This record gives sequence, structure tokens and C-alpha cells, in this order.
Amino acid sequence: MRRFLLTLILSLSLTTSYCQDTITYLTDAIKENISPYKRASNSAYEKRNVEEGKKLFDSLVKNKLIGTKFDDFSLKVYKEKNVKINRISKPIFIITYASWCVIPKGEIPALNILAKEHRDDVQFIVVFWDKKNDLKKIAYKFSDNIKVCYANEYYSKDSHIVATIKHTLGFPTSIFIDENKKVVNIKHFEDKTKIKTPIKEAIISSYNYFSKDINENLMKSLSSKKSFTTN
Repeated sequence: MRRFLLTLILSLSLTTSYCQDTITYLTDAIKENISPYKRASNSAYEKRNVEEGKKLFDSLVKNKLIGTKFDDFSLKVYKEKNVKINRISKPIFIITYASWCVIPKGEIPALNILAKEHRDDVQFIVVFWDKKNDLKKIAYKFSDNIKVCYANEYYSKDSHIVATIKHTLGFPTSIFIDENKKVVNIKHFEDKTKIKTPIKEAIISSYNYFSKDINENLMKSLSSKKSFTTN
């Protein structure tokens, strides 16, 4: 048993060393690891073991997806020109939704406040898994500091991002990418705001949740940048 553990540790060490010298894209990392994750995850949820399902997702992110390079997706922006990920020079905070899902009370106002506060150091992007017409009733709620994008199987050029992000990571999901387009974190977030929660309280709750997440990821990005510069 001890020999097995030593072999496993050595193997992981070599894998880590190898990854540092090569570029692994998020798409490829997902393709290589999604099948065993889905089998284990489906089994957990079939047994109604929600916590185990969450742990499996977090393990997939931590061990296989963080540190990969985010693909240079081209995103269709509502009422703006398309934008390519690689043309954005600062860290990016992406949140994925669907128009038919009810966005928690206070979440959009909180994101608008944060996007304004971080307009110089983070680009906020909201991606709806919908067609353009589906966004008419919701896109206007987001501030100009947030790029409201959409992607759908209906559009042939969207098949890659839909398959990579929507059908594997699910939604609502947040993805934080550093300025070098490396994945810093991927997270499922849940609505813990009760229906009867006053709007001001709901905004504060959402603001605190996302602010903590964004600032922690910015610190990780800065730490990673300093480490890279030192090396």
C-alpha cells in the first residue's frame, strides 16, 4: 500500500511538472476527464447524494480544470460587435444563465455595482444559452459595464462553446480567467435568497457573495503572476 501511494504521488508530481511546461486548453481537459466525472456524478445524484455530487464537481475543477487555458471563443454580444476572448486584456469574470431561468432577486443589481467598481481591472461577461430574441426582456437590466452575450445550438458557430461549457459544466456557473486567459476558478452558485427577502437585503447578500469570490480570484491571479515573473 505504501509503495502504491509513493508511486501515485510521484505520478502526480510528474504530471504537474509536465503541465507547467505545456499548454492545456479547457476544452481538451474537459474532453479527457468529463466521462468518469459524469458517471460518478450521475451515480451520486441518483442516490440523492447532493453533497457528493458537489464534491465531485469541485474535485474536477480543482484537479483538472484550474490552470488550463480558456479557449479563444468568439462571443456574440447583444447590440454590440462580437468579442473574442483573447482580445480582452484584463481578467474576465463570466457568468452563465438561461433566459428561462429565474435569476435570484438582487443578483443583477449586485453585479451591476461590482462591474462598475471593477471596471478598470475586470471585464464582466454574462452569457445566456439562448437566441438573441430571447434576451429582449432581460438584457437591458444589465449595465453597460457588463457585456451581455448569447450562444445557442441554433447558431452553427456556437456549437463549440455550447458543448464545452453548457453541456459539461452546467449553469448557472461562474468562470474566472486571469489576464493570460488561464482558468483561475469555476464555480456553481446557488440561490440562497428567500422569496420574501427585501430587495435591499437581497442586493447586499448577492454583492457580498460575488465580491468575496471576485476579490479572492484577483488575489490568486496576482499571486500566480508574481510566481510566473519570479520564475
